[in-house]
Amino acid sequence: MKKYLFMVMAAVMMLGGSITVNAQVAQNGKERVHLTEDQIIQKRTEKMVQTLMLDDATSAKFIPVYSQYLKEKMECRSMKPKHMGMDINTKTDAEVDRMIQDNFAQSRKILDIREKYYAKFHKFLTPKQIMKIYQVEKNDVVKMTKEMMKRQQKGFGNKGVFARPNFKFSN
Repeated sequence: MKKYLFMVMAAVMMLGGSITVNAQVAQNGKERVHLTEDQIIQKRTEKMVQTLMLDDATSAKFIPVYSQYLKEKMECRSMKPKHMGMDINTKTDAEVDRMIQDNFAQSRKILDIREKYYAKFHKFLTPKQIMKIYQVEKNDVVKMTKEMMKRQQKGFGNKGVFARPNFKFSN
């Protein structure tokens, strides 16, 4: 009897130890890896080369230009003012005006980057391939937005991000 009790206790302890190890693993069974900016750029560039089905010669021209393009766009997006996500109801008119002006400046900067690199891409890519780049980027933004919304909704329970609070007004 003691022998069986000892074996059950040993099994429980081993099982308990494996559960604590699994708590450090992400939901998909792999550990979460935080990529550096350079790794993100490299992965996105490799994905774009595959998407465009570029040959070796074109890839050799495309990779450094597209990598620099992504880097400049990331720098521009990181310039985004911190106040953009804040509630405008708590801001003064001057602060809201500044937010709008900052947003215009950032949009102009992104447009300038896109125009600059369009000219560079046009030297070795067709207009259809360039348009494919923009379509893939747009689809990626949509996917990321949906994923962010899904994660936010998970954090807020079943109500969702834009759910109305349950206020009760008394007469």
